[in-house]
Amino acid sequence: MAAADTPNLPHEAEGAQPGRRTVLRGISALGLAAFAVPLAARASDGNNATTALPEASLESNAGAVSRAKAGPKPTPTPKPAPKAKKKPKAAPKGKPKAAPKGAKLVKASDTPLASGDTIPVNSGYLFEADEYIVTQPTAGKFVGFDSLCTHEGCPVDVFDTPGVMSCSCHSTNFKITDGKVISGPAKKPMPKRPIIVENGQIYRAKPAK
Repeated sequence: MAAADTPNLPHEAEGAQPGRRTVLRGISALGLAAFAVPLAARASDGNNATTALPEASLESNAGAVSRAKAGPKPTPTPKPAPKAKKKPKAAPKGKPKAAPKGAKLVKASDTPLASGDTIPVNSGYLFEADEYIVTQPTAGKFVGFDSLCTHEGCPVDVFDTPGVMSCSCHSTNFKITDGKVISGPAKKPMPKRPIIVENGQIYRAKPAK
């Protein structure tokens, strides 16, 4: 039989030339491989990043522990504020302070309280308007006092007993020499007040400036 007369069998035709389906399958396989390689690379990078995270967190924790051991920074101690100086209390108006010993005195007024002859020896006299008491414990020696009792502020107005001045409100008795309490409810002595005796006249006095 001649070759031209030999018929083509079905299996021979398919084996001689690749079919269309076979070509399409090969193209699809190549495309999947192209996508699979980058994805695998990304997955490996992600694994590396994941494994790197614990190392970074360990370093951060180690730094925190070292800072905790070191303790907080010391707070500077604030300097204490300077203490304010207290102002001296002013003397009450109208009542001059008793002059310190040895201080020079001047007249507080040119008008005398009284003549020295007005004050009995070993007794005293109340000048209520001026809030003064003047006593004469011995002849020629005069002493000035505040006129108000140290108990409740009544005037000391009784000079009946020699050497004694008394408050008629509550019967406190004071010495005319230094104002100390002899008896009665008062506890403090009578405060002294400065006087000047000049030419037989007794004046209220104050410390010289």
